[in-house]
Amino acid sequence: MTALATLAPRTADAAPAYVVPERVLTVFTAQVVETRGLLARIAVQLNPYDVRELKLCLETCTLRVVVEGAGFDAGRVAARLDKIVGVLEVSYS
Repeated sequence: MTALATLAPRTADAAPAYVVPERVLTVFTAQVVETRGLLARIAVQLNPYDVRELKLCLETCTLRVVVEGAGFDAGRVAARLDKIVGVLEVSYS
C-alpha cells in the first residue's frame, strides 16, 4: 500500500483523496543526419528547459525531445534545435 493510499481509505462511492494535476508536455521531433557529439550539443542548447525525454533513434535517424511546463516559447526551442549541426526539419506539438 502506498503512502498516498493510506491518507484516506477509498470506498466505492468516495472521491479520490488526492488529485494529480495534468502535466503540460511539448514534443519536438527532428530528422538527424549526423550523430557524433549530437547529444552534447543538444544538452547545451536545452539547458534552461525542463527536458523529460531525449531519445535518439539511430535506426530511423530521428530525434525526440519532450519538454515539460507551460509559459515557454516552443518556437524558440525549435529554433535552438534547428541551429544544431546535424539536426534537420524540427517540428513540435
